[in-house]
Amino acid sequence: MSKPLLSRKSVRLLIIFTFAFIVSSPIIHPFGIVTAQSVNQSSYYTDFAWNYGGNSWNWNLSIPAALYDAYDASTVPDSVRTQIGLADFGYFTTTKDNYMQTLADKLNETATQLGYGSTDEINFVLAFVQSIPYKTDNESTPYQDYPRFPVETLVDDVGDCKSHSILFATLMLILGDGAVFVNPPDHLAVGVLGINLQGTYVDCNDQTYYYCETTGPGFTIGELPQQFTGQTVNVYPIDVNEQYVPNIEAASSTEPNPTILTVTPISLNLISDEPVLFTLILMAIVISIAVTVKTAGKAKQKSPLDQTVSQETSSSNVAGANLERGKFCIYCGSSNKSFAVYCEKCGKKIA
Repeated sequence: MSKPLLSRKSVRLLIIFTFAFIVSSPIIHPFGIVTAQSVNQSSYYTDFAWNYGGNSWNWNLSIPAALYDAYDASTVPDSVRTQIGLADFGYFTTTKDNYMQTLADKLNETATQLGYGSTDEINFVLAFVQSIPYKTDNESTPYQDYPRFPVETLVDDVGDCKSHSILFATLMLILGDGAVFVNPPDHLAVGVLGINLQGTYVDCNDQTYYYCETTGPGFTIGELPQQFTGQTVNVYPIDVNEQYVPNIEAASSTEPNPTILTVTPISLNLISDEPVLFTLILMAIVISIAVTVKTAGKAKQKSPLDQTVSQETSSSNVAGANLERGKFCIYCGSSNKSFAVYCEKCGKKIA
């Protein structure tokens, strides 16, 4: 005689997991998702999403088209950009741009509200810049070499190591942190002025600047990508007096108007705002886990052979996961196998 439907193990587990998912959905999706908006004749809208310190942010920035046009290739052509060497990259650090100043202020305001100190604020802004996708200039533009102004990088939502570093250096300088450009072989990063911090640093004009990797996500101040260990680097001071200043009103009158979505950890909102809901969710999760563990334990007792096979399969999967974990190529942004010495895409040495 067949058992009732609800007494069957697989159906019971399905119901338990479905219930746990439903009641925990306020944790998984506490807010809506900001979506990209279309470009109209007066403004560009670009979405940015990044994480730091257990928090997530989604910002939608409105950037005036007139401001973007004041920096683009029709105004500052590639023939001009390519003649500017790294020693003169202060040309691109637009610290006098009111839009960039207000964006830096909003980043600072957010960091202050969370109680971040100076190091956390640097890492917070660094994570924002790292969230912008990486592409080489010839992949994202018709040009072989196209260092972007900060506003261009924000609108295009893409850039190579030069564009990322120019944007980050500009924000750091506006926020009052000293910055220099750091040039490992075939790469560009930023050094931020600091005292007694942890990690890799360079000296310039008798001051200490800590390395900041602006392209690879997850790097914090002082962390050096493995491929640059032991490499000789060049350091270039930044002269903001050399910066390009567009001759238009939009450059001095516009401000970012971001739609800001902040997703905070459960400990910061649900526990204090909805204690009863939090208790119910926690109870449901604990019960689900207990029933699942108990059911799995009974299954293992009935079939020792299956337990052995399951353990062997698990070990194999872990080994496979370690094998597939790739090395990040700082030159082209692609992922490679963990044992790769040269990048499979661009062919440059990564280890």
